[in-house]
Amino acid sequence: MLPPIKDVKLQSLTLPTAWQTVIFRNYGYVDASRIAAVLGCDVDVVYSEARRLGLSDACYCDRFDRSGYITVIRNNWYLLPYDQLLTLLGFEAARLDYVLEKEDFLSVKLGGMKPKCESVRYFPLSREQLEKTESIASRVRSLDGKASAPFDFFPDAEFSSDAAPADRMRIVHGYLSPCGDPFLTDCSDTLSRELLARYRAAGVNGIWLHGVLSGLSPYPFCPSLSEGYRERRENLKKVVARCKEYGIKLYIYLNEPRALPEEVMDKYGHLVGWKERRTLCIEKEEVRAYLYEAVRDLCADVLDLGGIFTITMSENPTHCNYLRNTTCPVCKNIPPEVGAAAVNNIIYRAMRDSGCKGELIANLWGWSPVLGWSDEQISHGLELLDKEISVVCVSEYDLEIEKGGVKGKVIDYSISNPGPSEITLKTLKRAKELGHRIYAKIQASNSWECSAVPYIPVFDLVAEHLENLYAIGVNDLFLTWTHGGYPSPSIGLASEYKPGADLDLWYKERYGERAGLVHEGVRLLCDAFQEYPFSLSALYFSPKSLGPANLWELLPEEKRSTMVCYAFDDVETWIKPYPDYVYVSQMKKLTSLWQRGIALLKDIPHTDAINELVRYAEAAYVHFASDLYLTEFSLYKRKGELYGMRACVNAEKENTKSLLRLMRSDARIGYEASNHYFYTERNLIEKIIRMESFDAELSLAMRG
Repeated sequence: MLPPIKDVKLQSLTLPTAWQTVIFRNYGYVDASRIAAVLGCDVDVVYSEARRLGLSDACYCDRFDRSGYITVIRNNWYLLPYDQLLTLLGFEAARLDYVLEKEDFLSVKLGGMKPKCESVRYFPLSREQLEKTESIASRVRSLDGKASAPFDFFPDAEFSSDAAPADRMRIVHGYLSPCGDPFLTDCSDTLSRELLARYRAAGVNGIWLHGVLSGLSPYPFCPSLSEGYRERRENLKKVVARCKEYGIKLYIYLNEPRALPEEVMDKYGHLVGWKERRTLCIEKEEVRAYLYEAVRDLCADVLDLGGIFTITMSENPTHCNYLRNTTCPVCKNIPPEVGAAAVNNIIYRAMRDSGCKGELIANLWGWSPVLGWSDEQISHGLELLDKEISVVCVSEYDLEIEKGGVKGKVIDYSISNPGPSEITLKTLKRAKELGHRIYAKIQASNSWECSAVPYIPVFDLVAEHLENLYAIGVNDLFLTWTHGGYPSPSIGLASEYKPGADLDLWYKERYGERAGLVHEGVRLLCDAFQEYPFSLSALYFSPKSLGPANLWELLPEEKRSTMVCYAFDDVETWIKPYPDYVYVSQMKKLTSLWQRGIALLKDIPHTDAINELVRYAEAAYVHFASDLYLTEFSLYKRKGELYGMRACVNAEKENTKSLLRLMRSDARIGYEASNHYFYTERNLIEKIIRMESFDAELSLAMRG
């Protein structure tokens, strides 16, 4: 079911008309015939109006249809109604519904609702609109420049893949892999041989991808959900075989069993425990039988599968106690660790009985005080798990931190705060005592702290985290969540680094005779990054993800920030738990120190490797600075301080120009697997034009 439509305040337009905005944001990223169909005009009109807007050299990139549709959805969510959005995407409603629900909770990122938008149609421009358009087109042409092609992620002509995989497990999410239904194809473009060779060279020997069990095995409760499962399995076999050639195991990530579809509640409602969430009750024998048979059938058909990776206490309902306060009449009297362990044990037994030698890795995310578990419950849950099941903990989960005098904890994951936490230490120690193989989950390349760059160059913090984990006997690692899968120097470091290693030697191997200076510059970046005002609110709701692509408004917006997406001006949400002056102070410390690190690095004679490092350091700075500027702008706006607002507008304008330059030099900047491109060139040009308009308005208001 598509998110409900709500009547909310829409974003103001930068261009004279809504239909011009549709062309400006989509021309080159969406087939012109679909844009014409949306606007109700001939395709030649789209071409001519694009030229009028200064877009004459834009060429259509059909890769956005396969790997950039989330970018298109986000850019038009506040612009087009559902019917026109579907036409623009070339989707049926069912496909959009699937993408919004299954692609890493995209509907949540968009706000859990669809803004009410009027239908947008082409009409001839008035004289005033023509004059404004001519002025904007002139500015667009002045900002024109040669750019790398979107999705040109591996531009190097040659690449060596002689390095052998690490002797310890190093598992990542595919850098380009979709987060909803990856096996619709054989993944030849998202897990290409070129990318696999780079992973091998970086020491990666495991890749995990999302899976939905009803799409990979027969689903008895609603067979229509399993349509195409045989084709997906054949594609899965091809991916497994391709990975195997490079010494890489493929793991499927399962959150199962999923909630019962609403349309079959009448027939199978007796299997549901928590009615409001439609959880299939794991205490029901028919549910256990389904889970066992579906996994066993899948693994028997794909015997070379590297394994399955599970989470049992997350957003997707896998049993009635996956969250607190279940209303299931049976499970409300059963501790949550019993249901969580049962799910894993059933999956493991099914794998074992299938003849598949793959590994089951149970992610203990949520097996913690954050979801109300006591130490005794965690230990009990581990005792209930079959001893052959491996376990993984998020290393820094629940780590105590202090920034600017404000105490807090790391929830989810962080590079700026190396783990492990006390709860992870205790849990992994207990798991090892019970005979389980143990893994730690870290972020090596990037995190939600700044996910729009392939890697954040703070290698010393990664090395510190690795050293801490080796000290407690952890040798096997998950190095990413959905983001951070680029085969980066950080991934290589996590694969090569040995306990007590001399980090200077690693720098020398990578950066040659300039390694000492590079290391000095990176140390400054690490010092800066540790000033990051970390909190779950800042991580998910601050302007850092979209950075300069966040469209500012001069008037109050009255909308709440959404997860790693629109920030609006909801400053009160993203600064929590920090007072505004502390948040601003910490961001200023971060950006000031980061600039010093960049300045030192830019003075070093550059090699390709150093050029790349500087480029990503600069891109990360832009995102941090954009957060600072929008935070200050929003606070000034509340006080009506026009001088402060204008200063922020002009700073952000220059900041956006910097990102435009950087993005044009490197197609990897701005891309992340679960969000696709956070922004396009066109988003940044629109932002620059908008900031110039705001500067003029504020200047006029100040004179008045």
